[in-house]
Amino acid sequence: MEKKHHLEKEKREKIKKRRMKTQISGRVIAIGDVHSYINGLKKLFEMLEENIENFDDVWVVFLGDYVDRGPNPKETLDFLINLWENRPKTTFICGNHDLALMTFLKLIPEPENVDFDKIVDDYKRPWQLYSGENKEKMHLQGRRYPLIYSSLPTFDGLGAEFPKQPSLSSKFSQKYRDFYINLPWIVEHPDYVFIHSGIPNDNRSWDEHIECLRKKDLSDPRPTWICDRNHLTAPEFAQKTIVSGHVEQPEVIFKQKRILVDTTGGENENISAVLLPDNKVFCVKDYKKKD
Repeated sequence: MEKKHHLEKEKREKIKKRRMKTQISGRVIAIGDVHSYINGLKKLFEMLEENIENFDDVWVVFLGDYVDRGPNPKETLDFLINLWENRPKTTFICGNHDLALMTFLKLIPEPENVDFDKIVDDYKRPWQLYSGENKEKMHLQGRRYPLIYSSLPTFDGLGAEFPKQPSLSSKFSQKYRDFYINLPWIVEHPDYVFIHSGIPNDNRSWDEHIECLRKKDLSDPRPTWICDRNHLTAPEFAQKTIVSGHVEQPEVIFKQKRILVDTTGGENENISAVLLPDNKVFCVKDYKKKD
């Protein structure tokens, strides 16, 4: 028993040391939605390494949505986890696909003040919901994951039987679980905040929104900062520039206190990145391998 407790303590300490950074400073590269397009991601990284001076001294922030839609979930996750483990100035945030996948696999426990089953019972579109094994005490976005989140390529790529939760869970290795469990909802910088979707212009203050993101507030069945597609401009009370992915744009968009980086919508490998504060854009469609 004592040995078991010691091993559990070691495991907790290891995960704690690997916790993803949420407070950063200096130059930053923000990378848009990846969606399992490993070839595009590798090309983008080659572009960044070849064109950015002192690349290893620059923070890289991934803006979420790592799997689904695209063809290579395993290779993509392995690539990202290798960066997490071996490139110190690399961090990640949670996208809506990531939240749905995590809650489908029950990697996030039900908070004391939230009743997942009641939220599901109140949902007006029951035909969207997974109804198979292990559906109980599953967050609404997890229940929607198989049918709404274009998740079939993820099941296939990991060798799981669609849409069965136990099958995908059995194929989801511990290193993948550690990666997802550690995903923050926000990364903060003196001049920027990096989140997946945006911040609404509502009756809450900037500080209240930031605190909800820091604590990963699951009281909303569809967390607005991760899931909504309507926050394309900065709220009037924005104190920093908001950098996000989530909503496909024809190119990286710069607005007042707002930068939109997703240029794929999960449909192709033309992933984009922006170097800050230079506002220099890199996109896979412009990739030309050096001789």
